[in-house]
Amino acid sequence: MIKTKAIILKSADSNEVDRLLTVYSEKLGKINISAKGVKKLESKLRYSIEPITYTQMILVEGKNFLILKDSVILEQFLKTKKNPEKIKIAQKLAELIDEAIIGEEKDENIWKLALFMFKSIEEDKISTKSAIADFQKNLIKLLGYSPQDIKNLNEIY
Repeated sequence: MIKTKAIILKSADSNEVDRLLTVYSEKLGKINISAKGVKKLESKLRYSIEPITYTQMILVEGKNFLILKDSVILEQFLKTKKNPEKIKIAQKLAELIDEAIIGEEKDENIWKLALFMFKSIEEDKISTKSAIADFQKNLIKLLGYSPQDIKNLNEIY
């Protein structure tokens, strides 16, 4: 059994009642999780697995995926979700994390950066115009690349 805090990046239907979640977690890094039965009306986990939600999760080993056994919402980012500009930025941050991080690589600094950015957008502590560029620049550095190298790469392609 694994207990970890996580930010839900995206969610997809798996079958009639299940969902597959992609999360960035404090203890495991980016992982895919199977949330069994969460689309049922009586599921207690239903509302705690929405994208752009900060949760405390309990996971168990499954055959192909970790399986979500319990989840408690720590922050729903409701102000962000009610503001079209903010949700667009939060979704872009989630997309950047999903694309930039390939496997289960735990990185405390990336975890702190991601959580800080989502909370900063929620609490209006960062300009929504600069949030994506700031996050992208910091993420690139944390992944071990120079922002200049990335700029040069963009010019080549």
